[in-house]
Amino acid sequence: MADSNHNARLEELLHTINHDLRTPLGNIRSAIAILQQDLSTQISDDQQVFFEIIERSTTRLLDQSNRLLLFNEIAFSQSDSEQIHLSELLGNTKKVLKNSYSLEEVTLITDSDPVVPCRNYTLSTVLALLAIGDTKQQADSHFTEIPVIQTITENNQVHFTIHSLMAAQELAPSFAEVTSAIVELHEGTLAYTTENGRLHFTFSLPLAPPTN
Repeated sequence: MADSNHNARLEELLHTINHDLRTPLGNIRSAIAILQQDLSTQISDDQQVFFEIIERSTTRLLDQSNRLLLFNEIAFSQSDSEQIHLSELLGNTKKVLKNSYSLEEVTLITDSDPVVPCRNYTLSTVLALLAIGDTKQQADSHFTEIPVIQTITENNQVHFTIHSLMAAQELAPSFAEVTSAIVELHEGTLAYTTENGRLHFTFSLPLAPPTN
């Protein structure tokens, strides 16, 4: 019971720290971008250097916040995988996208609805993150494109391809490392390629064994 209470308090602390970092840092980045646009013809070279320092610093802190969020997903995800239909997993991914990013649409292309053993909430969150980009993007961002999540089932595996909205230059090392670690927890290996400046992610999961 003591360990359970300790873990609950630690999980709450991680959520609080992450939220308290992301919101003000995101606001700072937005404010700097607006200032740079409004004052583009009036900024001196010295002032531009300061703008760049602020941008690098906030981006680095947001990257650490992202690492913290994903660490929380690993550390406090349910210990045992559950068997769920792929449609349920993708449905939960859509909920994460809608709730976290106000993104109403995502294109889902599937050839079947197999049962997969996975940590549902954890994998749904990671699918959403891979589809939309790093968590430094704010919920009020205006997305002009729609991410695509495609699955193909063959050879006792379901293969995922995520056509992400994340620009190639936004793939921070910590994001790549920790999302890869979560996929590995589900017996998959995350790989990514770049196409037209956007990242495409791929990995495979084993299917649940058939029930007698």
